[in-house]
Amino acid sequence: MAASAEVKRAVYLTATETEPRTYGKQVMMGGVLDHLCDRLGDANVHLVLVGKLDHPRPPVRYQRHVVAKPSASAQVGALALRVAGRPHTSIQEAAVYSGRIEKEIRALLAEIDADLELWDTIRMGQYAPAMPRKRRLLVQDDLFSVRYRTMLREMSGPDSRAVNPLGDFHRLLPRPVRPIVSRKAVYRPLLRAEAHLVTERELTQPTWFDGTLMVNVQETAKTREATGLDNIYTMMPSLPEPAVRTREPVGAQFPFLGSLQYAPNADGLIWFLANCREQVLNALPDFQLLVIGRGTDAGLPEAEPWGDHVRFMGWVDDLGDTLSHCAALLSVLRVASGIKIKVLEALSRGLPVVATPYGVEGTPVGPENGCLIGNTPDELAKLLVQAADPAQNAILSAAARATWEERYARDAIRTSYDELLGLTPN
Repeated sequence: MAASAEVKRAVYLTATETEPRTYGKQVMMGGVLDHLCDRLGDANVHLVLVGKLDHPRPPVRYQRHVVAKPSASAQVGALALRVAGRPHTSIQEAAVYSGRIEKEIRALLAEIDADLELWDTIRMGQYAPAMPRKRRLLVQDDLFSVRYRTMLREMSGPDSRAVNPLGDFHRLLPRPVRPIVSRKAVYRPLLRAEAHLVTERELTQPTWFDGTLMVNVQETAKTREATGLDNIYTMMPSLPEPAVRTREPVGAQFPFLGSLQYAPNADGLIWFLANCREQVLNALPDFQLLVIGRGTDAGLPEAEPWGDHVRFMGWVDDLGDTLSHCAALLSVLRVASGIKIKVLEALSRGLPVVATPYGVEGTPVGPENGCLIGNTPDELAKLLVQAADPAQNAILSAAARATWEERYARDAIRTSYDELLGLTPN
């Protein structure tokens, strides 16, 4: 997607904190911002962030401008007027809307005077039509509507323990409302309504932009078909090359990566722990699961019957040494959209993957890519045994690393970013 004129200055508008890069969304945004800085220079890359003014933030390369998020009263008013009345936005859009923010964004865009605007998801995209027309792209990432519907389907079954699935959506809502919407009787009908509203907006907003960028090939095709637009593109995350380490798997260690505050992670791990213990330990008596991620040190009650076979390790600053001794990543999700950054991290390190289909969502992989995929406890147990076998592990590890180098390494991604964003290589 070539630009009509040379890009000299760019601005990225978001309502999500970009730093520190502790989960997939932040990694995705960070990779784009780094690439823009590399191509345009740090002084010519701007971030407009709708967030808390007093929130501590680390220094960054790019130029950061913070616009105060809406007050609780403004959020309540927007939720009442903009969802039920015109323009009938989604709840998450209304939660970050205010006339004051629109005016501040307009003033900042006039001051920055960028050649390229990147609007982060429909939450920020709603402001674009009110701004002077510049070349603009909607960074949609994934389809919220798909995520919400799969959450409702999978988390309503008999195997599901109550897990609040609202995630970032929950944090956008006014603080006094959050305890109310955390109740199952409230958040399930809320998600059903939001899935419907979001679907309409996901079909409408791409028509306002010169292009829409998504991270999932299947969702890109689905959006193209639904909108009739051909300017919907896939933009893979840009991950740094990990430090080179010799892989030396020790026994049958498998990491599960991800915060349990993210509902799909918690739901998937709870399902695995509650349903797979007998099959896994019978097939692999020395199996050990390392649960790594922010907040995981609190543990889960479903892990108690596993005893020492499951360890909750909390946040780990440097995963390199830990992962080099593991047999394969375990990615047992039952709900997903977008792309799984943890799978790309594994491929970059030559770490095989054992996953459910949703655990590798957005990444077309199979055994030839070092990824073993199964649905049932019996299937997953057999795949774990295969991944723990030293000879098989070496083959899978080489295939994983080769897939990374061919599809997802920095050079390949940088070339695609230049094309998608209309940038000129230095």
